[in-house]
Amino acid sequence: MAVKRKYDAPGRREAAAQTRERVCAAAEAHFLRDGYARTSIRAVAKAAGVAEATVYLAFPNKPALLNAVILRAVGDNASEPLDVIAAAPPAEILPRLATSNAALMVRAGALIALGEAASLMDTELRPWRDRAHTNLRAAFRVIAGALDAAGLLRVSAAEAADTLYALASESTYLRRSEAAGPGDYARWLERVLTAALT
Repeated sequence: MAVKRKYDAPGRREAAAQTRERVCAAAEAHFLRDGYARTSIRAVAKAAGVAEATVYLAFPNKPALLNAVILRAVGDNASEPLDVIAAAPPAEILPRLATSNAALMVRAGALIALGEAASLMDTELRPWRDRAHTNLRAAFRVIAGALDAAGLLRVSAAEAADTLYALASESTYLRRSEAAGPGDYARWLERVLTAALT
């Protein structure tokens, strides 16, 4: 009787994760260099050293690939989760938010901006964009609520949440960094948020 080979699920999962990482890294380089429209799955596959079909096994289409690249960058930095910042002592919230947002934007700001622009031309990206914005607005409402509960706000919690959403954004980061360099962004954001909200 023939003995079946043992299926090595952990090994296969690890190999698949490594392939996914190579594809995302290659896609990030192409998206940032060539833009969304000019990046092809074929070019990404070639740069990653895999077959085009392999890319499609992991990502059904280019919008899904860009979303994965953005999520990878958002998770691959030294920023603190917004719920952790919201639970911090109230006097630490804005400084920690500014520092965390700077770390996030240095790593992911250009990719987030690319996704924003691409969602204007590719409707398949819009649900991911809209979900990300909904989650971000909700997190900023929690942060504003924590500041309000501590009696630190001079504006309403709703206005504070809207201000956080507007100022702690990739477009603000990119424009500010273009003018003054990325190193100043965290200090600037903390000063502006403190002046606007407290």
